[in-house]
Amino acid sequence: MANKVLDELAQWIDTSTIAQAVLEELKEQDCQQTVENGQKIWLDFLENELPDGLRSSVKYRYDVH
Repeated sequence: MANKVLDELAQWIDTSTIAQAVLEELKEQDCQQTVENGQKIWLDFLENELPDGLRSSVKYRYDVH
């Protein structure tokens, strides 16, 4: 069951939208829009901000204490 859910969710997530948001933020911050810079920002976000954001959203949406 978990693999099926993982596969379906992975297909649903729009990676183009994520890439576009990363590049737009680089541009807004006057940073060079390169693949390398985008990768650095995305990996940093995944490591440092995504876990807390996900935890917060789950707690809010499902009233988890």
